[in-house]
Amino acid sequence: MSAARALPLAGLGLAAAAAAIALAAAPPKFAAVGLAAACGAVGALILGQRVRLTPFLLVALAVGLTVKLDVSFFQHFEAVGQYLPSIGGGAGLTISVALLVALCLIAFKLAGIGERTRVLRIDRPLVLTQLAFLAAGLASLANATDTALLGFDAWRFLGLLLVSVAVSNLSGSDIRVLALAICALCLVQTLVAGLQYVSGSELGLSILGEEQIVEENINFSAQRRAGGLKVHPNILGYYYEFVWPLALALALSRGPALLRLVGAAGALSALVGVVLTLSRAAWLTFPLSATLVLLLVYRDRLMSRPSLVAAGLLAVAGGVAAIYAGPLIWERLTADDGGSAAQRGPLNAAALAMFELHPVLGVGLNNFGNQFAVLDRTGLSRLAGLFDRSNHVVHNLHILVLTEVGVVGYAAFAAVFGVGIARGLRAALRAPVGDPLAAIAASCAIGLTAHLLHGLVDPGFRLNLGIAELLYTGLGLIAAVRAVQVRAARLRAAQARDARRHAPRPAPPSPTPLSAAPPRPAPPRPSRAWDDAPLPGRASPR
Repeated sequence: MSAARALPLAGLGLAAAAAAIALAAAPPKFAAVGLAAACGAVGALILGQRVRLTPFLLVALAVGLTVKLDVSFFQHFEAVGQYLPSIGGGAGLTISVALLVALCLIAFKLAGIGERTRVLRIDRPLVLTQLAFLAAGLASLANATDTALLGFDAWRFLGLLLVSVAVSNLSGSDIRVLALAICALCLVQTLVAGLQYVSGSELGLSILGEEQIVEENINFSAQRRAGGLKVHPNILGYYYEFVWPLALALALSRGPALLRLVGAAGALSALVGVVLTLSRAAWLTFPLSATLVLLLVYRDRLMSRPSLVAAGLLAVAGGVAAIYAGPLIWERLTADDGGSAAQRGPLNAAALAMFELHPVLGVGLNNFGNQFAVLDRTGLSRLAGLFDRSNHVVHNLHILVLTEVGVVGYAAFAAVFGVGIARGLRAALRAPVGDPLAAIAASCAIGLTAHLLHGLVDPGFRLNLGIAELLYTGLGLIAAVRAVQVRAARLRAAQARDARRHAPRPAPPSPTPLSAAPPRPAPPRPSRAWDDAPLPGRASPR
């Protein structure tokens, strides 16, 4: 018996020794992630029986969404088709912090560790639309030339499904914790981006895959761009355009003071940080996002006196900020950009010509980059002189998805985000104005819309796993808010039924004694015509 009990411990010790040897020979990034995962697992096993770990896991999820914390195994090749080696779509089997946290949340839910129920709720629209897109991606295997790339991206989308399902099972308080953590970490993101912009250094973040500070050719001169903790300024722009409406919605909601304060700080930091990215497309989404947030979260207080005073103060602050940032923004929007914008049209035309070859199922999920120059019959893909290789992906998220998985896959892709956006807006309109959970759902829908609009001129989340996880976290938050609203509505209906069931019934009127009954009035005598006739011998009345 003692030997049987010692076997699991011995096996665990051997596994730990093997892992230590592997991590010692691994690159620093792999070693750091492996050590953190091991310590986190041991800590979860020890503390999970005493305290509720879900809030801590949600903070870890927010960290994973803010910082590029992922490792890839079985690298197929060095991310061919991407303009930076560290930004890629499925060049290997990638494991991220967000995926590990999602697996822990699901396991805790099923095991009942720190949770009241062991039922994992499956939101059908959230899951079925993603499964449809995943099935379309697998169907594109019929035309794919590289099955390994397709498999790596299928693994990514399966991980995104798990992330969204884990988030969709959060309670109301957990939803607020995750939103607070994302907005608070936005301050850290902007601080790092500001230091990078000022110093011109990547601050030793190469361990995360950080490249040297990107310098954009603007008006025939190099202009520094900050990448923050997201490796590249374009990726950082995607990050800010999603966090901005979330933070602004929290600031304008009727939630607790801490929620509004952290939201306001996050919104301000996102506004400052996005300027440092010099991402024009991200800039253009900010006014639209702010307008939609105001209409959905703050519409009943727009013309109040405090709102007008606050608007005046913000206008003054914005004018002062424009004195410093205005020239930079104007130059970025109007000056020569080295032909970057001019490449969009030829690349779109070449990608659409490539789409015509396989319009139904596409050329294969994640097979665009390695087939662009091969299948392009127009030759326009070779005009992309901005890049080292001619097999760069097209700068349009929608055309990229359409070409890779065809009209079938794009219909599923549109359903994933269309259903999520519609449900987020509906959740906001059905709740009282300013409700914090409804504000979170609305802001996630607005952030998804902003990203799809940005995707008209850039590849979007298809080139970065961290941004994809951020967007799918938004889909999960929308589903979680809807579940909370449905439970609240059912509870109110049940309480109303119980109140009607237990309400005292009115007593029937007691019978009146016969002795106390008032005398019945004599029935009126029917009127006859001769009653009004004058008697004989009498004069008729005048």
